[in-house]
Amino acid sequence: MNIVIVEDEIKIRNGLSRLLSSYGEHEVIAKAKNGREGLETIESLHPDLVFTDIKMPEMDGLQMLEEIKNRQIKCHSVILTGYAEFDYAKRAITCGADDYLLKPITVDAVDGVLKSISAKISAEATRIDADPASYIRAIVSGALENNDENIGKAERIFELSKGYELCFLRGYSTSGCLDKTTVMEKFKEYKGLYVSEDNKDLFMLYDKSTGKYSSDEEIVAMLDRRIDVVDCLKDSVWYVASLSSLKELKDIALQSDKKFLDGEMAGTRIVEDGNNIVYTDYKYSKDTEKEIEKILVNNDEEGWQKWSDGFAKGFIGKAYDPYSVRSAYQSLAGFILQLAIKIWPDKGRQIRELDTVEKISRAKLLSEIKECLDESAAVVFAGEATRDDIHNYTILKAIAYIRENYANKISQEEVANYLSITPEYLSTLFHREMNKNFSSFVNEFRVSHAKRLLTGSNLKIYEIAEQVGFTDTKYFNRVFKDIEGVSPKEFRER
Repeated sequence: MNIVIVEDEIKIRNGLSRLLSSYGEHEVIAKAKNGREGLETIESLHPDLVFTDIKMPEMDGLQMLEEIKNRQIKCHSVILTGYAEFDYAKRAITCGADDYLLKPITVDAVDGVLKSISAKISAEATRIDADPASYIRAIVSGALENNDENIGKAERIFELSKGYELCFLRGYSTSGCLDKTTVMEKFKEYKGLYVSEDNKDLFMLYDKSTGKYSSDEEIVAMLDRRIDVVDCLKDSVWYVASLSSLKELKDIALQSDKKFLDGEMAGTRIVEDGNNIVYTDYKYSKDTEKEIEKILVNNDEEGWQKWSDGFAKGFIGKAYDPYSVRSAYQSLAGFILQLAIKIWPDKGRQIRELDTVEKISRAKLLSEIKECLDESAAVVFAGEATRDDIHNYTILKAIAYIRENYANKISQEEVANYLSITPEYLSTLFHREMNKNFSSFVNEFRVSHAKRLLTGSNLKIYEIAEQVGFTDTKYFNRVFKDIEGVSPKEFRER
């Protein structure tokens, strides 16, 4: 099933997404942080299932479900609710919700809901008036149980004769321009055709035992001729495989998710099952992290674009294991997140919310994987007014080190050693970039944290002094008064 999560709490949103994604037959295709954003996403993507919280900003879950009902958008929904909101859950059922989950959400409860919704979708797909497209969608999404009875019904719907042999074609387009009407006009004699609601995915079946094309080779040749002349197919990539039974369709469809990346990196637009490619692992290097760290810290947006384009192009035409390439991008995404958290905490929080590592795991093409990493970098480059007004790379690394270690005893020599420079050069940089010396900066940094503890906690002054890195309370009082003009006690009372 294709699933959308609408939840304003990021921890619940991402935690539920990871849980749902652990089921191989289900995919979280989008997440939204409020009802209005959720409604737009659902209307655009037409998921099979929506998990939604009730109380959210801008538009709550109930309003969103009512609007979905008014707009006649067909999808199943599950409410996320607490005991205090149980009455709202009852009301949600009248708005069309299928079920509800009580917070905190358990694995068993999610498992039960998924099985229940899958059974409903299976029943809908196998009704008497169902068409081949409905069956293809139900089979590849995992909503239709892969038993003999259901497969027998599907074979009758597809009008397959005994001893049939199928060719499976799947096309994918990042631009979402796959047009069902056009494809139906340009492709003939297929036994089943399904185009996803976002127009990115296309599934098609040919019967080689009775149709015009009797081999995969002939079907690939036919497909190759059409790709360049049919406008809606010009940016698409394809996977082609043989099936001896519809029972194999679900597994082949899952396999095709991984094959698109193979084809893109190999420089081919049609990947055939059975291509014997000898892969080599891409060797991830920490030097790459140093390279992009310098670009991001120096706010070199043009440099990032050049690096990102070049990094992606380096995989094209190479027989790298797609898993190792995806893993490399995920490592880089994690590195950018940690760098942002250290140097630009606000940016780090924004990047964490993007959930880039998970997006990369779901991306089908290298261009999509690259776009995910570019999105994280764009957060760093955006909103310069909120960044530290410092552009020296070494000073930024020094500040990041101080931010992590201010509660401990740190010296100019220690930081210089960490940066692999001399203490004298570090002192020069602080005077030039910060207009103050190293110890003054550290003391001001510690005092800023002490001020928050004085107003936001009941800790004693000597305890606060220790927490922000002062071992001598008298010295802490003196430094605090020099910077703020009042003692810590006076500051708290004021």
